[in-house]
Amino acid sequence: MASSGCGETAIVIADDDQRIRSALAALLDQELDFTVVGTAANGDDAVTAARELRAALVLTDVRMSGGGPDLVRRLVALPHRPVVVGLSAQADLATWTAVLAAGGSAYLLKGTVAGDLPALLRTCLQGHLVIGVPGAPDLVRHLLSR
Repeated sequence: MASSGCGETAIVIADDDQRIRSALAALLDQELDFTVVGTAANGDDAVTAARELRAALVLTDVRMSGGGPDLVRRLVALPHRPVVVGLSAQADLATWTAVLAAGGSAYLLKGTVAGDLPALLRTCLQGHLVIGVPGAPDLVRHLLSR
C-alpha cells in the first residue's frame, strides 16, 4: 500500500464536481491515517495522478468523463495497483456490478456514506469488498445461494 511517508494512506479523489472533490478531501484530511495527495476532474487525469502520486486508494465518481468500469480497469492495471472505490449518485445494478467486476473494491452512493466513509475506506484497504447500495447484500446472498 502506498503512503505519503508518515504511515498515511495516499488518496486521489476523482470527480467532475469541484464541490464534491473539496468536500471529500476536507473529510478525509481530518483522518490521521489518510492524506489526499491529489484530485482529478476526469478519468485520464485520475490515472495520471494515481500513477505519479502512487496513490494507495482512488475514490472516483463512476459517471464522470472517462469514468466507470473502464477507468477502474485502467487504475487496477497500474504497477502499484491502488484500491479503487466507485462513488455515484446512481444505484443501478448494471453500473455497480460492472465497477466491481472491473476490479473495484467498493461501490458507494454519494450522500449516503459521508460519516461512514473513512471506516468504509479502511475496510476496502484491508481487502474487503464494500457495496453501499440498498438491497445489494440481499441480492449477493441470493446469487451465492444458487
